[in-house]
Amino acid sequence: MGGYASVQLNLENRDALFSLQDKVTPEDYYNHCTKTVPAGSKTALVPSELTAKVSLYQRVDLSYQSIGELPPSIPLTLPHLTCLYVSHNKLTALPASIHGFLHLQDLDVSHNNISELPETFTALNNLKKLDISHNCLGSLPVNIDSMAALEKINLSHNCLEHLPIAMGNLPKLRVLLANKNQLGDAFEELCLDDESCMESSLKLLQHLRSCYHQTQKGEQLAAGNVFSRERGTLFDSKILNSGSAQSFFTQIQTQAVNTGNRILTPLIPPPGSTKRDTDSLKDGLLGMFYGAAIGDALGVFTESMSPSQAEFYYEKENFLSNRFHVDEYRCHYEKGDVTVASSIVVSVLDSVMNWGGVVDELDYAKKLHQLISQSTKPLISPVLQGVTNKANFIKDPKNAAKEFILQKNGHSGIVHDSYCLPPMIGLVIAQFHDYEETCHNARRICEATHSDEENVQAAQIFALCLARLIKGDSLEESIGTMNAELNNNIEANSIENNNNYIINKNSPLITLQTLTECIKIYKEDGFKDALLNAVMKGRNASTAGQIVGSVLGLELGFTELPTDLIAFLQPAFRKQLDKKMNTLFDVMGIP
Repeated sequence: MGGYASVQLNLENRDALFSLQDKVTPEDYYNHCTKTVPAGSKTALVPSELTAKVSLYQRVDLSYQSIGELPPSIPLTLPHLTCLYVSHNKLTALPASIHGFLHLQDLDVSHNNISELPETFTALNNLKKLDISHNCLGSLPVNIDSMAALEKINLSHNCLEHLPIAMGNLPKLRVLLANKNQLGDAFEELCLDDESCMESSLKLLQHLRSCYHQTQKGEQLAAGNVFSRERGTLFDSKILNSGSAQSFFTQIQTQAVNTGNRILTPLIPPPGSTKRDTDSLKDGLLGMFYGAAIGDALGVFTESMSPSQAEFYYEKENFLSNRFHVDEYRCHYEKGDVTVASSIVVSVLDSVMNWGGVVDELDYAKKLHQLISQSTKPLISPVLQGVTNKANFIKDPKNAAKEFILQKNGHSGIVHDSYCLPPMIGLVIAQFHDYEETCHNARRICEATHSDEENVQAAQIFALCLARLIKGDSLEESIGTMNAELNNNIEANSIENNNNYIINKNSPLITLQTLTECIKIYKEDGFKDALLNAVMKGRNASTAGQIVGSVLGLELGFTELPTDLIAFLQPAFRKQLDKKMNTLFDVMGIP
């Protein structure tokens, strides 16, 4: 290895990630984006551990530092490197020796000051994913098609005036992000990459491939989970041991009906209220709440991204092991974190239990205001942000919500969002066996924050779907009824608007349509694939993941949820949820 000393190689390095920091904090992110990194707080040089001797590291993360140069010799000391992350540094160029990374598959040099790529760059024959966004590139190599392994490229936020036609000859390329360049109006329209242009990447690729083929023609004139049940004082162990859980549950039900005494078990459902037996009811409810939390946590990966961005940064295969893309939103999170939406579900459930099954919007408003004001996580809901900031929200939430809509003058992009749906997961427990009461409760709680009628209708449709599943209806029956109600709702709005009605992209009705789509995938490919289909759409990924996860978790049951997805949740939240579920089963009389 040239002039490098012969030293014993550390075999443990081969599978380890070399990283200079464990977590990117919001402060780190903002300092680097605004170029206000305190002098001396970050390293300006590649660590000597990577440059002074040969090592077996395959993955190196030097992001969020102040590195101005990659040493030309670094391919010699990292001969096995497959992943190199050097985003948010001060690089102005890449070394000509970069082609020496013979095994490099993933390169992230975004958020630097790179103005051009070395001629040798296209010799990276194994590179699959390239993120060079937020730099100063004015052009790309004309022979970029020699990098035949490329599958994903992010060129957004550069100074590119054109894209090489040769990009249309990259056989494996499936994601291309190139917005925010200087490509001209016609090309910029193709490069649009926002929530309203779900197929922008595909359109751009098709255009480049068409151009490339035209030039060619011219030349020639192509396992089960176990819940730790910790019972309250209501349950006498001697009675429990004398018979089955179902017989004891029936005994508690009968006693509550005959005596009218529901003090200890205020949420116990009346006899005949569900076709589920005790074990199935408990397993389904656990599945509903855990499925919702899992969907929320997976949605954090892609929240507010476009579908093209989600596909660029993540692979569905082995999704949990994907590198977590840090940006303005995700710098507040770690893998396995849930959002405010999951906390809202727990708050609603807590309110329902504390009030003995009575849904009290004032108690909900108080809890919600406290939750949002104390949360350090970003809230992706303009409705909740605006409504909870109203001075009269705690005392009169319904009127506060109405005032918010009037101020926004009916702009559907502002008054609609899917945060009206998660509260229904905690709410439906109260009166799932009485559909009229379920609808009434859904309307009251929804109107406390999202008073626009489209939000209310979506909340009622979703709450009824959950109620039917808890009551024991089949998934096909429940979703079939939901789809009928959804279509009737859309048709009614179309008639009211003289057939000019178009569902706004922020509407919760879109999320319910996603749920329908995911049900079909669930039947063919299972829980995980269905959930990933929802979150890989980006946009409101966390709430969409919650909604899909709650329905499929209720159908599948906690014991059959993928174990790795349950373990993925942060332990602190799992502990909190377990405690709430144990309390819920106590007040429902479930052993």
